[in-house]
Order: sequence, then structure tokens, then C-alpha cells
Amino acid sequence: MKKSLCILLILALVLTAVSCGIEKTETQKPGTVIEKDSEGFVIIDQAGREVYVPKKVKTVAYCYRVPARVLISLGMGDSITGAGKVDDFLKKIQPSLADVPSVGTGVIDIEALAELAPDVVFHKASDKAGLDAAGDVGVAAIGLSMETQEDIVVALDIIGKVCGTEKKARQFIDYYNDKLKKDKKLTKKINKKKTVLMMGSAIGKVADGSMLQGFMIEKAGGINVAADLAATETWPTAGTEQIFEWDPEYIFISSESTDYNAKDILSNETWSEIKAVKNKHVYEMPAPGDSWEFPGAVSALGIDYMMNKMYPELLGDDALEKNINDFYDLFYGMTFDREELGY
Repeated sequence: MKKSLCILLILALVLTAVSCGIEKTETQKPGTVIEKDSEGFVIIDQAGREVYVPKKVKTVAYCYRVPARVLISLGMGDSITGAGKVDDFLKKIQPSLADVPSVGTGVIDIEALAELAPDVVFHKASDKAGLDAAGDVGVAAIGLSMETQEDIVVALDIIGKVCGTEKKARQFIDYYNDKLKKDKKLTKKINKKKTVLMMGSAIGKVADGSMLQGFMIEKAGGINVAADLAATETWPTAGTEQIFEWDPEYIFISSESTDYNAKDILSNETWSEIKAVKNKHVYEMPAPGDSWEFPGAVSALGIDYMMNKMYPELLGDDALEKNINDFYDLFYGMTFDREELGY
């Protein structure tokens, strides 16, 4: 009897919790607004945290540089009052960034952030301790991740909701999703896919299947030879012996690389027997000014670039240039020539 009463009591409590909105397992996906009042709302960020955001965001900061491009594209450039690393390319588009004080690069400078006191700070979702510390000094801290197609879409949605620019953010999401659908249609025409390797900051470091660059290779119609590499680090080290064994037909070098370039690989006698080197299919990823493998919608251009090099019959030079101009016109309201972008 007692057991039966306990079971009934537990069921009653569970049903009450669900009916009162306490049970949120189904709705607490990143980007979900779970509560609103006259002053603001609570949103789930990509770190799975509940963050209260003011209804009208007037000032924003970031130390994880990925959101910078999105904020500028959404017309929030003048609202950026604190920043991390500021790329020269972004200063061209948003000159005011040259004078914005630092709130830390990659790691939040909590003291500087507290003094600046922006309405919101955007930071990487993986640094929960930093996000919580920012919240402790009274700044709404939003954790973001943009390493997969799904994450990029969710991040754009979250930033749009937080900044009150949902309509424009939806334009970017629609563009990105539509672009990937078009790429999928093109790659369906491929009879035999090329084998590809993306190399990172140092020779021997590669993009495995868990990285954005690995995703880009696949969307461009390539087979990532390092897809199944077992690693726990970003840009895991495969080593030259393993690369020679893979013998990829195409090698793309990350724009993050500063220690070597395509010429170094092509002129290296040791690498001369690799298919990609034999056929001179070694390329540096554009663009030094605005990396096309950067987490975010710009990675769509990186996909186009790789497809153009591997399958020019599917995406020729004119089509590539049109896609590039369309992207920059949509996101920044301006276009850039090849020299400015570096491709």
C-alpha cells in the first residue's frame, strides 16, 4: 500500500512539473527562448546555459572573434564596445573597431569586461567557466559554437534574437542553407570523388572528420582521407608517413598556416611522389584577409573554392566569382576584388 502511494505521489509530482512548465527537456535546445518579461528574456545558449538578456541590447562585446563578422553583418558594428582580436579585414568594413578596447583574446578579461559593462558578451561555448564568470559581474554572457552546419545556423539564430535583428539573421540562415542545397545538387553529378587532405598550421597537422574543414571537404564533393583519424586535439598530427600512405589527389592548406605554403610542398622532393604534388593540385585556402574556412557562413565560399579546384566543370571561375560577390554584397553591402581578398 505504501509503495503504491509513493508511486502515485511521484507520478503526480512529475505531471505537475510538466504542466507548470518546469520540465523543459524537449524545448531547451540552443536558441530557445524559454521565458520573457517586460525587461528581457531567457535564452538557451550553445553551452546549454540559461541566459537572461535585456530586451534592447545597445552594447556588445566579444573575445571569441567568430561572432564579430556576424555582428557587423547584422548592423551591430557601432554597438561593439569591447573586442578580442580584430582582423584588418574587419577594420576596413567597420573602422570603429580600431579604437575598441580589449576584453581579452580567446579568454575573457573579466576585470576589463566588468569595467566596460556591455549589455552582452559573446564568447565560445566551450569556456563555461569564462561565461559564468562574465555572468557573475553582471554581463549577459552568450556561449556560441560554429563548427558544424547545424551549429552555424543555431548561432546565427541566437545572435539575431539577442540583438533584435532576427529578420536579417533569417536572411543569412536561408542563404547558407540554400547554398548547401545547391552544392549537394552539384556534387550528385560527380562520378568519382577526389581524395583530399586539408593541412593546418604546420606540416603534418590535418583536418579530421570532426572539424569544420572536414565538413567542407565533403560538401565540396571530396573524400577526406583523414576523416577517421583518431585524435583529441584540434588539427591533429598525422605525420608525413601517414600522409604519404593516404596519397591524396588534392591538398588544401589552411589559411591559418604561416610556416609553409603551397610552393614549399610542391618544391619538396620528399613529397614529389604524392598524387596531389605530381599533378600540382596543392592550394592555399583563401582568403588571408577573410578566411573562407572561418567558422560561420563564410565557409560556404571555402566549399565553393575547393569545388572549383576539384571540379571546374561543376563550378567554373565565373560562377565562383559571382558566388563570392553575392556573399559579400548580402553580408556586408559591398564587394571586394581578388587582390583585396587574396584568392
